[in-house]
Amino acid sequence: MTQPITHGLQYQTAEIEQYFRAHRVKWDDFYESERTVLAEVGFGASAKVLDIGCGCGGLGLALREKFGVTHYTGIEINETASATARKLNPEAKILTGDFLALDPSTLTNGGYDVVISLSCIDWNIGFTVMLPKAYALVKPGGRFVLSLRLTDGPTIDDPARSYQYINYAGEKEGEKANYVVLNAQELFARLHGLGVESISGFGFWGTPSVTAVTTVSRICFAVLMLHKGFTPAVAARLGNLRLPGEILALAGPA
Repeated sequence: MTQPITHGLQYQTAEIEQYFRAHRVKWDDFYESERTVLAEVGFGASAKVLDIGCGCGGLGLALREKFGVTHYTGIEINETASATARKLNPEAKILTGDFLALDPSTLTNGGYDVVISLSCIDWNIGFTVMLPKAYALVKPGGRFVLSLRLTDGPTIDDPARSYQYINYAGEKEGEKANYVVLNAQELFARLHGLGVESISGFGFWGTPSVTAVTTVSRICFAVLMLHKGFTPAVAARLGNLRLPGEILALAGPA
């Protein structure tokens, strides 16, 4: 695997703000896999939620609509998108910047009941750094929900070989984002190494985005939920893990 970067990319394109200010702002806007797993979190209205890579903060609006969540913090590296997030959800706390470079004092002391990262870690070849840092912000007894692209083949985390155009019209033009596809066995070994109590989730085989250029022809698009226990586990218990058989076979501890 390539050496992970320590900071995310400061995407400059206006496409991100223009798309997310009108999309993924209501519960039904989210993918079935995301809604399926988020519905199993067990949000209470008082749950403290951190959303890493929040775009225009639409997830905060959707969680308030569906579960009454009011304690929502979003982190977004794109300045234009984060400014729009503050306008769309003025009751939220929106932080602008690179998650990996944020001053910890800007985050809630003691951690969050639920940390969420949808379409963020799998756009960043620094996922090996992001993963433990994000998980560390989950309170004992809390949940970490993240989306990932998985394969039963080799990990692809080289942006010269696997990238996606940030273009919501479906054209292969514009700024490029890393299109990371992780070997499932390597990924689950990392999750077990975090001391996770249990892992559940939902995923399915699909083809790469029409705006992606990558060396793989099929991808398991997965949303996982990690349950953080009050003491670290040697290996995570595999809970309700609805994944294709080829991926599920690679999910056990190494």
